[in-house]
Amino acid sequence: MASSRSLNGGSLPFSSQRLLALAQQLSRYKPPPCSLDDGDEQERIIEETAGKVVSQVGVQESVTPIAQNPEKFKPKRAAVLICLFEGDAGDLRVILTKRSSRLTTHSGEVSLPGGKAEEGDKDDIETATREAKEEIGLDPSLVNIVTVLEPFLSKHLLRVVPVIGILTDKKAFKPTPNAAEVDEVFDAPLEMFIKDKNRTEEEREWMGEKYLLHFFEYETEKEKKKYIIWGLTAGVLIRAASLVYQQPPAFLEQNPKFKFPKIVDRNTDPNHGSDDVVENLVQRLRLYKPTPVSDETQFSVKRAAVLVCIFQGNNGDLRVILTKRSSSLSSHSGEVALPGGKQEETDIDDIQTALREAKEEIGLEPSLVNVVTVLEPVFTKHRMIVVPVVGILSDTKVFDPCPCADEVEAIFDAPLDMFLKDENRWAEEKEWKGEKYLLHYFDYEAENGKYLIWALTAGVLIRVASIVYQRPPAFLELRPRFWDMAITGDIPKL
Repeated sequence: MASSRSLNGGSLPFSSQRLLALAQQLSRYKPPPCSLDDGDEQERIIEETAGKVVSQVGVQESVTPIAQNPEKFKPKRAAVLICLFEGDAGDLRVILTKRSSRLTTHSGEVSLPGGKAEEGDKDDIETATREAKEEIGLDPSLVNIVTVLEPFLSKHLLRVVPVIGILTDKKAFKPTPNAAEVDEVFDAPLEMFIKDKNRTEEEREWMGEKYLLHFFEYETEKEKKKYIIWGLTAGVLIRAASLVYQQPPAFLEQNPKFKFPKIVDRNTDPNHGSDDVVENLVQRLRLYKPTPVSDETQFSVKRAAVLVCIFQGNNGDLRVILTKRSSSLSSHSGEVALPGGKQEETDIDDIQTALREAKEEIGLEPSLVNVVTVLEPVFTKHRMIVVPVVGILSDTKVFDPCPCADEVEAIFDAPLDMFLKDENRWAEEKEWKGEKYLLHYFDYEAENGKYLIWALTAGVLIRVASIVYQRPPAFLELRPRFWDMAITGDIPKL
């Protein structure tokens, strides 16, 4: 039986000449130099929750400004294990996990075994193999570590190092998932991550730069279980597969161009408690250019507008005004909504509709609101186009909420950034005309009660928060495609 010297020590036998050749090929790989060194945290770092490596955005560190300016950045370290083995059909496969559904963040999502470095870890290899043992019971002695790839940087500035290892004897590995962290352990063909099959993509924007988020759908042969592999995990596996098969993916990858400020100050953090917060927010939103909309006048649709009214809270955070609809209404009674309603004949535009409705529903004078932008319209299944109008309430002291008893039961406000966090959130998978999408539900407790913010209202606020904070949500959004029909011009005719 062939053998090779492992990076983690020892000489491990291989079950085939193919695995030996792969080990030799990968051991010669030299990743691009990254000059980041160890050290104490120097700048403000937004950390990945719960020490696990799950993120939407990930980019190779070697192509970021961090590689050229290491003294300015001290990210947290993490490592993931790309554990390859030869399948029964002779294909190369990679071990993956489905995170526990009981976790408060990224529950049920697919990831590679791995996590944050601990003080006792001597290097990234030990971090990756230790985490793999803790999560899925993979003994490090069974894995031949053959190379370490260049680090990836998540949108939270977590430095993630992919460690590639080969499982020399798959029969000796008996998966034992840690129930607190992992629901399932499965494997997928590595080659699928460079093929343009069972793959979809979403165009996103981060710090003003557009990039593609890749989604790979995979169904196991025996159990017929379905998984979606996406975000940072997909990005790492695209890189690993490209290296193993020595060819680029058969699709446009388009990684995000990494831009992150030297420090998070009042000019870059919308939540910073300074006098310039509102002014900076106004400037940022005015620069936003919504996607051009097709001419919907040819369709028989109703039109409405909602007001996303943002203000600065006492703690310096950005907050949004919401309402709880009256329990006496015949439709959507007791649900949370943004102030707004249907367009009337006398309304000259969507802005007037939103402001008029806000005055009628909650007593908000239009003169108090500085309207800064209008977002892309959202098309509902009830053939209504809803236009979100974003405005700033500069002086909260002059606004005295006065709910219209016929329409509104309560007025409250919530932090805007909660709609990007994977906390107090859950999702429900739905289907429309054969296409699956997710409905998001956010639980929030205000001073005057507990509220559930969901569906269209949640979708609008996820979009607004993404623009304001210039980052995507920390969860899979998977919007209903019909929401964008007013943009694409695909509104079905009656």
